[in-house]
Parts: sequence; structure tokens; C-alpha cells
Amino acid sequence: MDLVTIIDQDIIYQYSDGRELLSESLAQRKQLLKQLEQIARVYQECTSVESVPGFPLGRVQALLFELSVIGEYIDTLIAEINSYAERCGKPRVRRLDSLLQ
Repeated sequence: MDLVTIIDQDIIYQYSDGRELLSESLAQRKQLLKQLEQIARVYQECTSVESVPGFPLGRVQALLFELSVIGEYIDTLIAEINSYAERCGKPRVRRLDSLLQ
């Protein structure tokens, strides 16, 4: 194998690994959003002032922080994947929010 072929294969592997990491990160993000939704649902379903449980502010703040961190990680992954995509002729990853504009 020549050096160019090895470099091309490495770029393709990096692209593939990046897409795999992106998929895993999106699944983590989805799980965090579900947890946040469950907490919100508990408080929306409270109909009696006497039975309102204490709001888990610390847990909500931790979830929001985790969502922020994973969001930044996802943005970075997308940029990296698209960099590899340009070099190896693979499809780019598009952000949904850019499609809505």
C-alpha cells in the first residue's frame, strides 16, 4: 500500500468513527431531554397545592449543564465529520436548524 492510500483510508475511518460518535452523542442527548421532560411532567400534573413535591433544582441544573456540554460536543463532531467528508467525498452532516432557516 502506498502512503496516499493509507491516508485516504485513515480519513474514511475517521469519518466513520465520527459518525458513530455523533450517533451515540445524539442518543445521550435524547436521554437527557427525556429526563428533563419527566421532571417537568411531574410538576405539570400536580393539581393540588397540598401535594406539590419539592422541585429538584439541583438535578435540573445538572441536566441543563450536561445538555449544554453535549450540545457543544455535537457541534464539534459535526464540524470534524464535515471536514473529513470534504476530504474523502462522503456526505456531509447537516444540522436541522440550518435546514429550517
